[in-house]
Amino acid sequence: MALHMGKNTDSFVLGLPGERMRPAVVARAFQALPSAHREILTETVLRDRSVNEAAASLGVPVDVVKVRVYHALHALNAALDTPRPAV
Repeated sequence: MALHMGKNTDSFVLGLPGERMRPAVVARAFQALPSAHREILTETVLRDRSVNEAAASLGVPVDVVKVRVYHALHALNAALDTPRPAV
């Protein structure tokens, strides 16, 4: 998932349409992430939970959720940037 600043500089929006954002490409990149990254993105992005809700659900402090989301999004971005071998 690529993130870039939207018109409102306080928020991030999905970007870079094209091959990189195809659902199958994102799904493969997501599945390639370590389980801890998949878990935190599932709680916050896929289940649309707030940081506080995710923290309560996972039984960890809010700051831990924030750090994990940060690292998971960067790992997902890196996985999306990694070229796939030709088939």
